[in-house]
Amino acid sequence: MTDRQLFLASKRAAVSFAPDPDTGELRPWLAPGGTGNVVAEQAGVLDVTWIASADTDDDHRAARENPDGLTLGLRSGHNIRIRLLRHDRGTFEVVQNFLTAQLLWAANNYGWDTWTSPTFGAETYGAMEHFAEFTGDFADALLKSSAEAADPVYLVHDYQLVAVPAKLREQRPDAPILLFVHIPWPSPDYWRVLPKPVRVGLLEGMLPATTIGFFADRWRRNFLDCVADLIPDAEVDRDAGIIHRRGHRTRVRTMPLGYSPLAIGSGEPRMPDGFAEWAGDRPLVVHSGRTDPMKNAERAVRAFVLAVRGNERLRDARMLVRMNPNRLYVEANADYLRRVQGAIAEANAELGADTVRRHCDNEVDHTLGCFRRADLLMFNSTVDGQNLSTFEAPLVNGRDAEVILSELCGAAEVLGPVCRTVNPFDLIEQARAIEAGLTMPAAERAEAAERRRRAAEPWTLEAWVRAQLDGLAVDHRARHE
Repeated sequence: MTDRQLFLASKRAAVSFAPDPDTGELRPWLAPGGTGNVVAEQAGVLDVTWIASADTDDDHRAARENPDGLTLGLRSGHNIRIRLLRHDRGTFEVVQNFLTAQLLWAANNYGWDTWTSPTFGAETYGAMEHFAEFTGDFADALLKSSAEAADPVYLVHDYQLVAVPAKLREQRPDAPILLFVHIPWPSPDYWRVLPKPVRVGLLEGMLPATTIGFFADRWRRNFLDCVADLIPDAEVDRDAGIIHRRGHRTRVRTMPLGYSPLAIGSGEPRMPDGFAEWAGDRPLVVHSGRTDPMKNAERAVRAFVLAVRGNERLRDARMLVRMNPNRLYVEANADYLRRVQGAIAEANAELGADTVRRHCDNEVDHTLGCFRRADLLMFNSTVDGQNLSTFEAPLVNGRDAEVILSELCGAAEVLGPVCRTVNPFDLIEQARAIEAGLTMPAAERAEAAERRRRAAEPWTLEAWVRAQLDGLAVDHRARHE
């Protein structure tokens, strides 16, 4: 596929624009983690132009002043060319703040209890009209960019753009189209919670893709089950991962991603100011994740309290809740942050002042510095599409840290055999894992850490990009089978 012209798109950019505090000039600022950074690194590897959404007023200004796109450098050393789309502000606000950040995020991440939420009304149906306009913006931009390409290849990333493949297929009936969904895909019964036009319409928007990718096999299986359950005229071969519908063949693949070697190897990892002194040489548990309820820090803190309470040898241990601020305008995220703060206050009241600390910023070097210092790393998400930190942390850690990993993370399919996998809802199991991880003999820790490094190392960004292009090439050739 690399001999054909590639066109790459995702909603979220890894960059936002803001005035430089020293000069006042508009400049790009790279944000850590998430889909945007993964797609940005992919754009750098492939040397293609990447289309993404302008968000802030300064983003719109940058897009207006650079209609043909602009070039910026990444931590990995790659340069990328990015073109920001200027959506209608009202449309973007609905898609950003309601449809994707709340409705679809909750649907895909099991965010509703279904007893009290959700309830769908006019707001949801109106939002889908805005989503159609938003989808059209991306499809039009991709088609315009590829108008002079004889054989374009489209790489469409993440759940905000799931309806784009159908629009592309209308105008480019023979083009290879890859859609990669970076977040979990729920079971058919949970997907059925959505209104019929939404749950069916989104699936129908996806199926014209040549290849649909997920990080984990459980999400791939759930998607195939949803299509079989909700699209009556689709023929679904679950074993082969192939869907036939209305003369079109779609292959659904699992393509795990772990980390970017260049990204984690650059920069200067360091603990936040004062934290190295606070930790000293005491055993340190590090929990890391966005300010998102799925990251489950509240239960991690409560499990830490149980572990320390039950073992005198752990009385000197410390815990750091390392957070990246994310979508705090969403009430569920803001409430999660408050609950984590409350759990930390209760922990310190019982275990001693300053036993547990929280640190929240978007500095990548701080995150990597915390990973490097940890004696125990904890990723206990209630659900997670993959969680790249579970690969990055063992590779940068310098103290043979044990890793506690939720069995509901996509990453558990690769790393589960070399981590302490836990039920993210079971405090007793997590407390026992913390105790075992912190009291493990040094020689065993070293052996286990080496096994984890060997398990994580193959899953590079470059291997993931090759898997996408190779799989898409095979599926495109097989489209008439």
